[in-house]
Amino acid sequence: MAGVYLVFDERFQYVNSTFAGMFGYTQEEFVGTPIRDLVLPDFVGQAMEYYRRRMHEGVSSIRYFTRCRHRDGHVVHIEVHGSRVDYRGQAALAGVVIDVSERVRRDQDLHRSRRRLRELASYLNSSREELRSQLAREVHDVLGGMLSSIKLDVFRIQRRSSGPALAEIQEITQELLPLVQDTIDTARQISDELRPRMLDTLGLVAAIRSELEAFGRRNEILVGFMMEGAEPELSAETATQCFRVFQEALTNVGRHAQAETVEVRVRNRDGRFEMQVRDDGKGIDRPSMREGSIGMLSMAERARSIGGSLYVHARAGGGTVVLLAVPGYRGPRSNDRTADR
Repeated sequence: MAGVYLVFDERFQYVNSTFAGMFGYTQEEFVGTPIRDLVLPDFVGQAMEYYRRRMHEGVSSIRYFTRCRHRDGHVVHIEVHGSRVDYRGQAALAGVVIDVSERVRRDQDLHRSRRRLRELASYLNSSREELRSQLAREVHDVLGGMLSSIKLDVFRIQRRSSGPALAEIQEITQELLPLVQDTIDTARQISDELRPRMLDTLGLVAAIRSELEAFGRRNEILVGFMMEGAEPELSAETATQCFRVFQEALTNVGRHAQAETVEVRVRNRDGRFEMQVRDDGKGIDRPSMREGSIGMLSMAERARSIGGSLYVHARAGGGTVVLLAVPGYRGPRSNDRTADR
């Protein structure tokens, strides 16, 4: 039920019991109370401006939200509706007030929950990235080192073998060497998939280009790359999240797009870093574009965690465009080129 009020000369002349009860008073106590005494100090100016507009500028009706103080001290959020009326031959203001405190609390709770979920997602992404880096180092340094030692041992056995068993030993070692080398290559590949060394050594653009070329070879898809502007200088966290968004975009192309061509454009200008991934596949449907899609949610959350924005839309004529835009800084090197296809 809505509260009803009548205001004349900036004071309440009448309120119904619902209005008075919203603030812990009786109807009689409210009569003669100035508007200024009900509204919180920070919102008095707003309330009086709306009152003035309705009374003196010919605005017939208006609606706004404000905050008031309950008799016991807690804040009451209200939605105010009012119109100019005639009161004993003079202009007055009459209308209704709705207590929206519960709705505001629900909205605030929802906002806090979303913020906590974003913080949790950011923490999980960070923890996962740390684990990837740790595993990559272990695979590359420890396992790779052990395999290299085994390879050297096999070489030594080959060189020192003599006598009747020489031919057999040579045959065994000849079989072992390719196997060990394949294992070393696999360990390096796993290490790079967990955490590309190029991302840490040569930077984001080089890592993107290398990943794109490898993707094209694996999937037999024509790929193109273009860099506009200077090499971006991004923080390690920003570069990592940009690269993971790029990987997810390529994964979606490989799994769903049925594309023949993928084009990537990296642009760095006016303090804004952009990465665009375009394909000529079957396009993306609206359900997949919603954040409920795990892949979309992952990319959107990564973009949000670095203060960026993610845009995904279908291309006219077929295909999908994924655009990531984040704050960036111009690097010292100019790099304007297009990759061979």
